Amino acid sequence: MQNKTTTGAPFQKIQDACATTGLSRYFLRNGCKDGSVPHIKSGGVYYINIPALLKKLEATQ
Repeated sequence: MQNKTTTGAPFQKIQDACATTGLSRYFLRNGCKDGSVPHIKSGGVYYINIPALLKKLEATQ
């Protein structure tokens, strides 16, 4: 059975995005706050745009 966090959902909470990308919660949370990580915010929850984040990371290599 496949874990919910690895189903490839395009928008993921920070904890799930950590498991998907291997990036730390600290990096993702600060990136959301300063705008360097593509995301949307619903209430107090950040949802990371995983496809956009991966494209952005590939472009910086």
